[in-house]
Amino acid sequence: MRNDRWYRVLTRTLVWIGLTAGATNAAYAQPSPVLVLGTPRPDGNYAGTLLRRIHTELFNRLGVPIEIRTLPTARLALELGNGGVDGDLSRPLAFGDSQPNLVRIEEPVLEITYALWATNPGYRLTKLEQLRTSHYTVTYTRGVVFCEDLLKAQLAPDQVVDVTTTANALHMLHYGRNELHCGVDAAVLSEAGNAEFAGKPAPIRVLTLSKPDLLYPYLQRKHAALAVQAAVTLRKMKADGTLERLRRETLREFNLAVGQ
Repeated sequence: MRNDRWYRVLTRTLVWIGLTAGATNAAYAQPSPVLVLGTPRPDGNYAGTLLRRIHTELFNRLGVPIEIRTLPTARLALELGNGGVDGDLSRPLAFGDSQPNLVRIEEPVLEITYALWATNPGYRLTKLEQLRTSHYTVTYTRGVVFCEDLLKAQLAPDQVVDVTTTANALHMLHYGRNELHCGVDAAVLSEAGNAEFAGKPAPIRVLTLSKPDLLYPYLQRKHAALAVQAAVTLRKMKADGTLERLRRETLREFNLAVGQ
């Protein structure tokens, strides 16, 4: 009788130990929460693909799983404000000034510049002032104030044409309706790599018009420690050539000139 009682007590104790150990192991085995990042840049074009590749490599190195969502700019701003997403893939330096709930990863993920573009390699400029004596018709995308102001200061009114989209400007270049287009490299290359321009000459950078504007990733302030680690890792990716390798691979994938 005593042996039976001792056996029941021992069995219950072993079961309790097993359950406790199982619960502890399960707690340690829980996967890291997924970091949800947003961007208005769609996957499937140059800039959107490059940013996704950079962030995938970055957070793989940090051991943090991520999900990247494509959201309209206004919706993304709302989600960042209410904490619906954990961060943004790329924003200008000044973006953080108006977003106290966000922290910047203090290493740029992308550089963008304004430039003049052509599809005819015969167009050459060494300085902007050469436009004044040219017969060139130059387009800019409506709303791109930098290009509008710059072109109107150099060309006659009938030589400056605004278009609704970068794609329209590229079509005009291919049809010979304009000689040059003024635009941001990320936008021009992203449009040029789309399927509608397959088989057509890629745009050529004729003249760079600005110093690089740096774009940075942002995270919610609760991820401030992770932002510090991410900045260190991004610097290592730049130093070991990973960022340049990803850029070149993406350019080649979209049949764009690697030297752009």
